[in-house]
Amino acid sequence: MRAYIVLVGTELLNGMMVDTNSIYMAEELNKLGINIIGKSVVGDNIEEIIDLLEYIYNKSDIIIFSGGLGPTIDDVTRDAISKFLNIENEIDEFHYNKMIEKFKLRNIKVLEKNRKEVMVPKGSKVFYNEPGIAPGFYINKIAAFPGVPIELKNLFPKFLSFLKEKYDLNKELYIKDILFWQIAESILENDILEIIKDYENEIIFEFLVKDYGIIFRMQTEKTKKSLVDEIKNKIYNKLSKNIIGEDNERIEINVVNKLIEQNKTISLGESCTGGLITSKLISVSGASKVFKEGIVVYSNESKQERLGVKKETLERYGAVSEETVYEMLKGLKTDVGIAVSGIAGPNGGTKEKPVGTVYIGIKVDEKYDIKKYQFNGNREKIRERASLTALFELLKLL
Repeated sequence: MRAYIVLVGTELLNGMMVDTNSIYMAEELNKLGINIIGKSVVGDNIEEIIDLLEYIYNKSDIIIFSGGLGPTIDDVTRDAISKFLNIENEIDEFHYNKMIEKFKLRNIKVLEKNRKEVMVPKGSKVFYNEPGIAPGFYINKIAAFPGVPIELKNLFPKFLSFLKEKYDLNKELYIKDILFWQIAESILENDILEIIKDYENEIIFEFLVKDYGIIFRMQTEKTKKSLVDEIKNKIYNKLSKNIIGEDNERIEINVVNKLIEQNKTISLGESCTGGLITSKLISVSGASKVFKEGIVVYSNESKQERLGVKKETLERYGAVSEETVYEMLKGLKTDVGIAVSGIAGPNGGTKEKPVGTVYIGIKVDEKYDIKKYQFNGNREKIRERASLTALFELLKLL
């Protein structure tokens, strides 16, 4: 089955809002084996929506809209769909009555324009919107949902259940994600292509680049799970040093689990990462069993006072140096420690130490490992990459 996703909203075109809905919908559709053949963003304009529908309608088995179902003048999605299909809109009585109840609880007066929000093309399959007002609907292979993420996530599973029944999409799928870090996508692809070349007719393969690593995804029928496991074992044999997790695992989860397994405690001294590594670790359930403290030592004075870095070390080598990070590590009084100091930019770089220069130190028991890195990107990218690299280096040592 081929699906096309359409996001409606001028605010998505002018940069006032970032789209997350299409990512969510695509991932959920992918689990059913539905192929996303395209995605478009269109402004709040009936004619532009109709023009897009005329282009994609015969190419798609299903078209899914998000946004433009509210009560205001710029909410035109339902009208565009109705006009394209040459069908009148009608009030969905169930949602109309629910709207009256919800407005009454909030002491809001129902205006004439609010009636528009509970209208759907005549003959639609309607999906109840618990957290909101506007229903989702499906008609003639077109589905539409509100753009508010909490409402979409309430409605979309109902729609997927309907799709599974309508199109007999009950074939169980098996999806296995393997997450990699500190390897170039092109090199990873070359290494994996050698492994998967004999399986391409059996399994769908995909590479997904995320901020937290590169995902290699394998998707097939549940009955072919053994083939996926076979490939996975070959990948581990060849690339285990760059694997940081599977499926929904993230590197911080695996680090915390390793610390718990080995009964080790951890503390952190962070400069340029500013508590980002600490935040990742304590987001993991069970981190309290192993996490002692995270200290943000941003100034030279705090490095001296909190971690015992010598003034002479800072004056001679600078805050961003192997020597300073070593002394930061020495000041952490747990089995395991992470110390980070660097130049996240956009200012502060020099010829010898340009923006993106970061020293990362890891201590496990009495073993110390300090490396210098040169990260690219803006300030936030540098901080994020430094944080993930620190966790990756720790995971390897553990």
